[in-house]
Amino acid sequence: MSNPVSQCADFLQQLSISTIVSKSSTVVHMVNNPANNPGRANVQVQHASNHHRDRELQTAKKVRRKPRHRNRHKQKDDEDDGSRHSVSSNCSRSSSNFRDLPSSPSTSANKSTNNPRQRLPSASTNTPPREDTIQVTFSIQAVTTNTNSKMIRQRNVEDKFINLRSFIESRSSSCLFITPFFKKSANRQKTNKVNCRKYAKKESRRERKKREQEREQGTFSEYMDQKDIDEGLANGTLVKGFIRINPKNARDSYVNNEDSSIADYNITSISDRNRALEGDQVVLQVITKKEADKKEGDKKEGDKKEGDKKEGDSNQNPAKVVAILQKIHSRTCIGFLKWIDNEEGTFALFAPRDKRFPPMRISELYLPAGFKDKPKKFETVLFMGKLLEWEVPSYAKGILLEKLGESGNLQIESLSILRENNLDITPFSDEIVNSLPDLKVIPEKEFEYREDLRKKCIFTIDPESARDLDDAVSVESLRNGNLEVGVHISDAAFYLEEGTELDQIVARKATTIYLVDKAYHMLPSELCLASSLLPGEDKLSFSVFWEMTQDGDIVNTRFTRSVVNSCAKLAYEHAQSVIENPDKEFSTKDFPQIYNGFEPKDLVNIVNILQGLAVKLGEKRIQNGALRIDKVKLSFSLDPVSGEPVSYSIYENKESHRLIEEFMLLANISVAQKIYDDFPEVAFLRCHEPPKVTMLTALQDKLAMYGMHLDISSSGAIATSVKKYMTDDFIGKARAVALNHFTSKAMIRAQYFCASFKTGAEEFKHYALSIPIYTHFTSPIRRYADIMVHRLLAASLGYTNPPKWDAQYVEAIATNCNLQKYQAKKAGDASMDLYLAHYIENGKPCKEDCVVVEVREDKIDVVVLKTGSVLRIYANSCPSTIWTYEDKKLQVHFLKYNNFEAATILIDVFSVVKITIRRKDSYSLYGRLLRPQPPGSPAKHRGAQNRNPKSSEKPKKLRRDNERAAAYRRRMEEKKKSKE
Repeated sequence: MSNPVSQCADFLQQLSISTIVSKSSTVVHMVNNPANNPGRANVQVQHASNHHRDRELQTAKKVRRKPRHRNRHKQKDDEDDGSRHSVSSNCSRSSSNFRDLPSSPSTSANKSTNNPRQRLPSASTNTPPREDTIQVTFSIQAVTTNTNSKMIRQRNVEDKFINLRSFIESRSSSCLFITPFFKKSANRQKTNKVNCRKYAKKESRRERKKREQEREQGTFSEYMDQKDIDEGLANGTLVKGFIRINPKNARDSYVNNEDSSIADYNITSISDRNRALEGDQVVLQVITKKEADKKEGDKKEGDKKEGDKKEGDSNQNPAKVVAILQKIHSRTCIGFLKWIDNEEGTFALFAPRDKRFPPMRISELYLPAGFKDKPKKFETVLFMGKLLEWEVPSYAKGILLEKLGESGNLQIESLSILRENNLDITPFSDEIVNSLPDLKVIPEKEFEYREDLRKKCIFTIDPESARDLDDAVSVESLRNGNLEVGVHISDAAFYLEEGTELDQIVARKATTIYLVDKAYHMLPSELCLASSLLPGEDKLSFSVFWEMTQDGDIVNTRFTRSVVNSCAKLAYEHAQSVIENPDKEFSTKDFPQIYNGFEPKDLVNIVNILQGLAVKLGEKRIQNGALRIDKVKLSFSLDPVSGEPVSYSIYENKESHRLIEEFMLLANISVAQKIYDDFPEVAFLRCHEPPKVTMLTALQDKLAMYGMHLDISSSGAIATSVKKYMTDDFIGKARAVALNHFTSKAMIRAQYFCASFKTGAEEFKHYALSIPIYTHFTSPIRRYADIMVHRLLAASLGYTNPPKWDAQYVEAIATNCNLQKYQAKKAGDASMDLYLAHYIENGKPCKEDCVVVEVREDKIDVVVLKTGSVLRIYANSCPSTIWTYEDKKLQVHFLKYNNFEAATILIDVFSVVKITIRRKDSYSLYGRLLRPQPPGSPAKHRGAQNRNPKSSEKPKKLRRDNERAAAYRRRMEEKKKSKE
């Protein structure tokens, strides 16, 4: 193997690199001298200015290492005269006229010394460089990998200089790590553009965090008086809205602008957030451009986290919080307890898991027994804390409410998810349950006015494990050739009397919470069982009937309270089998038990008729502009004893799912129009606002960079545009996942609302469904919003008296339903992540294909194709790699390591990469890029193709290196914990 210095010199000679010169730069002459000493490179230093030249020469003296045996290396030192040099830590603009720089007396003095190591060429000599001399500037910032950067810092921490030759000779492998820098530097110098700040030393996370904390010292500004707030909101100098905080960066938050054509209001510091927490309704004062620029000027470039910002936020309006109208956030959080002993004193600090929540100092009165004596025993114990006072941005004061248990335990982690999202899972008291009416027997008077449908072929189609059966379907042929299609919804509102204590509790809960291992019902289990449309039992229901033509056109609609008796409980798999085999003769063995004298052919006939109508209804919705965004949903199989996840699968959305979906949508649309016609003041509706124009424009521009045209004129136009780029091959499916990710990020959450709080038909619209009016009617067992709608529908049909509600009451119920629905969804997603992380931790390392959705200088965001998980991969989590970012593309170079060959991959948005997924903490995952294998390599293990089966030393060496790396990581983790 040739000398590394020679390799470096040969490589540099192949490059045509101009010289970078500035007041603080160092010109280095690399001279290959094969006559005297082949395989070595002489290094000569020519300085750009007197002051910096003297300083660098002095620094060079400091860092030179004396040989252990001077006599032994005397000849070597004579031959390599002037080879020791310093390397500047800055780079600047290009210049080719470095030879005319003024000389310095100190240079001449150094030249006349007897020490051969100081015989450096002076800039005063007009002798031009030799023809075989290449002029370059070295910068230690070119070394981007953790290992090499750490080696440089260890060599010379104080002066930040390093002797190039000794550093190169100390390495056993060639200097591949400097190659990307010189290539990039050459390209930049050709255009006379060098980004000095890009190669400047980057702050460490600890340094940046310390500086940010210093900047955040002080107190919050006082809130405005209510009188000033009212005046400001009236004259438009102040605005109000609900604050949203970036979960990855607590200093980045925003409030939606009511004008969709204008960017959101952006809050860029914790001080300007002024004690507001996620979801709070706040009052904002817009900051002037001058003040915003001043605040931005206080930040260094390292503060800016491009990857954490929203699409289209570059033009956001800077603002600050001047008041909190309503504290939506519960001020509680889950975290760990630490004992701090530093210059500020000794105290207990509550470190929340949620980075948007401030750390809290806990009074000794609330500390658990034994914590002060042995705080390490509590390092992995989860607590629930509550914020009491927040006077300074850096920390708050709080108390401990509850000790949950050891982190990592599935039950404890599930409980922490519920607590963190402030979800009420308190069981109903015996007093409440005993107050329920007799649920086993239907009152006789209900049969007198309800339509009796017990002899009709009505059945449910639900997941096989479902217990809450809200809806059933039916269809009959009419004499005129049309069809009467029926949707029958459980009449749970009949059993839940309005205004009772139970009703108030259910209204607060607002929704059923579905975790992987358990469901926490909104209603008492006894009431759920009585309302559920179980087969073979008489049940009260609300029915919607449509007379339809064979083409799915609606002739008329009617609503009625009814009594039904479901003849079967079909699973989606049963209905899907019928759809896929319409001509097959099914037997009773192919279905669950069928009641009321019906046969399998009756069910098959109805399923086939409904499927034909559902397809036509879906086509009409798409033609009207409906936008469908499909996301991956996982289904877990749990061990019946331990509750551990043993496997998972993708929940497929097939034709049978869309069959039920179409008729539930139709029922919701029909009921929404009915209750709005009869109660326009207090109608309980649901809308979906169009996305921000700025967000859609940003997405349109982003896709245009990759040759994709996105028509953003309507939801239907977006659906049509996206569909063109979705194909059935592997790359097409990966592209579809990325496009669904982009479009879903641009969307705004749908909301419940009171009709009086919206003006105009445009505000009633549901953007994704592309319909003028909508509500929720079909799931009263699990949603309180549907209970409200059932009460309005019953009053509109004359079954009950008109409700004595005012608009404020309905809007308050709608707001709570929105909040609880969102919190329950977050809890469900977190539960999925928890069980997936637990499954991966207990099993083998998970290696999956991912599609890249965001590319930054030191990180990429990917979506795992199989699970739908969104992960962020950082450069520092991928050892032995060099990341080069240019023109919004990333080149990752994998260095040669042990039995792994060097490789390079180019990463861009829509690229498909392979990563390994591991568990990071409680329920979060992290990924790491996998080294690509050579095409056609049959080896399963990365690097296995480079192993010599006859040699036993290589596998042993690989194991030894892995053990050393693991030991190093453990030491670093212990060191980090000790510092904390």
